[in-house]
Amino acid sequence: MENVKLEVSVLYVEDDPSARRSVSEILGRVVQTVYVAENGSEGLEVFRKYNPDIIVTDIRMPVMNGLDMAAKIRAESSDKQIIVTTAYSDTDYFLAAIEVAVDQYVLKPIGHDRLIAAVQKCADVVLRERELQKYHEEREKLVLELQEALAKVKTLSGFFPICASCKKIRDDKGYWEQIETYVSEHSQALFTHSICPECAKTLYPEYYDKIWGKKDKT
Repeated sequence: MENVKLEVSVLYVEDDPSARRSVSEILGRVVQTVYVAENGSEGLEVFRKYNPDIIVTDIRMPVMNGLDMAAKIRAESSDKQIIVTTAYSDTDYFLAAIEVAVDQYVLKPIGHDRLIAAVQKCADVVLRERELQKYHEEREKLVLELQEALAKVKTLSGFFPICASCKKIRDDKGYWEQIETYVSEHSQALFTHSICPECAKTLYPEYYDKIWGKKDKT
C-alpha cells in the first residue's frame, strides 16, 4: 500500500543540481507538493508566489544565502516552518540560524531519515495550527449564525400584565400598549384583523344573522 503523503507543501532551495534533484525526489514521496529553487533570491520569489508551509534550504548559496532568505520569509510570515541544511559547522552559522528562529537543522550529507524526521516535526506543527485555525473559523461562523438567528427571532415568555377591560399589555417600562403593538415588537408574528362571532353579534346585530346566523344553523 502506498504511504499517505503529508498534506503540506515544501519549498526546497539548493544551488547544487544533484542534491536539488535527489532531495526533492525524497520530499516528493513524503509531502503532497514540492517547489524547488536554485538560490535564496529565487526561493523568495517562489515563496511569495506559492506560500508553501515548510521551507527547506541550504545556507551557502550564490545571489542570496539561505539564512538571508529565511530572515525575509520570517519577516513576511512568522508562522512558516524553516529547516536549514549545511555541510558547515561554523558557529557563526548556528548563531545566525538561532537569530532567524530556524525550526530544524540538518547537517550534510543529508540523511534521508533525518530529513524526513525534520519534515515530519514541522508538518505536525503546520497541521495542528491549521486545525486550530479551522476550529476558530468555525466557531466564529457559528457565533455569527447564532447572533443573526437571535436578531431575527424574538420570543414571548413569562407573565404579561393585561388590562381586564381594554386588553392592553404593560411593557417592561410600565407603559400600556395595544396587544398588536406589543406582540409585533417582541415576535415575528404578522397581524390581520377580523372579528369574532361574539363581538359581531354585540356590535353588528343587523349583520350577524345574515353572516354568522346561517353558520350557526348549519
